[in-house]
Amino acid sequence: MFTNADELRHPDVAVEAWWWWGWTADAAVGVFVGLELRGRRFDYWAGLVRSGEPYLYVEELDGTGLRDGLDIKPPEMWAGHTCDVPFTQWSLGNEAHGVLIDEPMQTVRRPYGIPAPVTFDIEWYAAAAATAIPHGYEQVGEIDAEIELSDGVLALDGSAHRVHVWGAPYLPAALAMPIGDELMWAPYRRHHARGVLQVLTREGWLARTVDLP
Repeated sequence: MFTNADELRHPDVAVEAWWWWGWTADAAVGVFVGLELRGRRFDYWAGLVRSGEPYLYVEELDGTGLRDGLDIKPPEMWAGHTCDVPFTQWSLGNEAHGVLIDEPMQTVRRPYGIPAPVTFDIEWYAAAAATAIPHGYEQVGEIDAEIELSDGVLALDGSAHRVHVWGAPYLPAALAMPIGDELMWAPYRRHHARGVLQVLTREGWLARTVDLP
């Protein structure tokens, strides 16, 4: 159904997106990375949630500095996304400055917080074959990651998921979202007056796209 070339860029489409998520078995730590290309411009997101800690959020919206493959080098940051073995292994990394946000729901409007340098080093491994979704495919897997923070290195391994779509943006639309005071939210902004409410659960990440007034 899919070829190895489908893992990489499709130059004949207006928009293309790759997303990766991972989380620990107890859902106490979760991480995500997203890249959306629109010609030579892009949106980039990365985030980390930890029980009892602020939400760490990195974004570069409508950015420039697209390099070969899926590497990006906008001012003051770098991020790479390498397909090591098609449908089997990806390597993801970044060196960036994010913000630590105490009230995550503010992120979709104004992601203000305490500046924080961060480095992601993530290995994503497939656990099953990719399955078709509208405009692309998704795949379950496992993650082995190290997140370098100002106060040390956080190691993370656990379950994982990824999505790759082309010809349309990735706009998650979970039918039901959980409620509760102890949930770990990781929302993110999009460049066109939309936001995504994203939350880590014991079953993995759930998300829903919302319009902003």
